[in-house]
Amino acid sequence: MDSNLIFGATIDQLKVGDTFSVTEMIRERDILLYMGVTGDANPVYLQNEYSQNAGNAFAIVPPIVLMGIMTKIISMNFPGPGSQLVEMNVNFSQSLPHNATVTLNFEITRVEALKEFVTVHVTGHRAEDATQPVLDAMITVVPPNNQLSDQLSYADTDNLQIVPGDDELV
Repeated sequence: MDSNLIFGATIDQLKVGDTFSVTEMIRERDILLYMGVTGDANPVYLQNEYSQNAGNAFAIVPPIVLMGIMTKIISMNFPGPGSQLVEMNVNFSQSLPHNATVTLNFEITRVEALKEFVTVHVTGHRAEDATQPVLDAMITVVPPNNQLSDQLSYADTDNLQIVPGDDELV
């Protein structure tokens, strides 16, 4: 088994105050992929002039793209694989232009061991200026019951591997 694999934390491994941060650039290709998958062709996401007529200064990043980044972090990093998001409440305070870089800070604010869920508070801001908040979210997550490594004894791990991502479109 590949020792570089990251496995999700169980409820007994998580505590109030645990944190995780990520900084990501939201590229136009991310927006196009979102639009292609969902069929959401709102022109404020691609056309500057239309977006300006709608009251924005520029074509904006769809808010669901930011929600997707938060979901990805919950699923892949904090708590990690095996986690299930059960509730998300998000307030967006600022629209982002294409190619904006955003920093998202995750913090566990509640651990409910008996009911087996945690509450994660997420704040987001423009990476270049922490005084420019972008979002504030509360996410309820059910962490994995046991570590994925405990479950791998039942799986064929001979072909398990990490596939690196690439930001280049071909």
